[in-house]
Amino acid sequence: MPAAALSTMWMQLRFDALPPFAEAAAALGFGALELSHVVTPAMLEHLSPAALALPVRVCHHPCPNPGGVPELSATDPDAHARAVAAACRTLHTAAEWGAHAVVVHAGIVPLDRRWENALRARVLAGERETPAYTALWAQVQQERARRAETALGAVRRALDVLVPLAERLGVRIGLETGEWVAAIPSYAEARALLDDYPAAVLGLWVDTGHATIVERLGGTPLRHWLQTFAPRLVGMHYHDVHGLRDHLIPGRGTIAWGEIASLIPADALPTCEFDWYYTPAEIAEGRAFLARHGLVDGA
Repeated sequence: MPAAALSTMWMQLRFDALPPFAEAAAALGFGALELSHVVTPAMLEHLSPAALALPVRVCHHPCPNPGGVPELSATDPDAHARAVAAACRTLHTAAEWGAHAVVVHAGIVPLDRRWENALRARVLAGERETPAYTALWAQVQQERARRAETALGAVRRALDVLVPLAERLGVRIGLETGEWVAAIPSYAEARALLDDYPAAVLGLWVDTGHATIVERLGGTPLRHWLQTFAPRLVGMHYHDVHGLRDHLIPGRGTIAWGEIASLIPADALPTCEFDWYYTPAEIAEGRAFLARHGLVDGA
């Protein structure tokens, strides 16, 4: 089992540079790092892998993040070109830093955010099992389906560029499960996309919190993602969920960790994506919880 990585999500408002973050992660028992979108170009400038106490195993696009990066699902030609160029930069960064994989948000269907807000409002009001919610969910799915084709076309055009580049660089791409109903890929979209690209290069990255939120809104259960895509699973983002609030320390939410542990391949790359406000002791607690469930190394 690969050593657990800690995401730079935790460095926010705590470290201004990567070396002290890496030292703190090593002291907490982590064996690798995931560089996320909080990493700026300035943080990597004049820095080399040798300056860090831990290896960089994963980069999360966009990394480094210059700000204003469009979605890969953007249909405007200029925005799409900028999105693809930024993703190419992330792939090159990953290769330069010796990372094994790049996590990619494939994009989003251009669905009015008020539809999503309505779903969440009704769930938070305890109306998840009501006829009104059932009707709303069906309407949101119809609205999404009407708008998905053009966005998916843009994603495929992006992957047509990114997958060959990743193959040349020796880096795998993991399409991440999103926390919004409008996020690409849905369960069905993931099957279609992965079927069209080589497994050695393109796979799925399951985020336990994101998948659980969409499940609680009415989408595909987390366990179904894991059961279906285990052969194409690149890695995992581990964090817990209470209600619809994610990035919690595992064990502090309501994910059934014991039920999913056996579904995750031993070679999936594990990243702890715990929120920034947790103390070092709480971060260690979360890692230990996952180790007890056999989801990360126990060192």
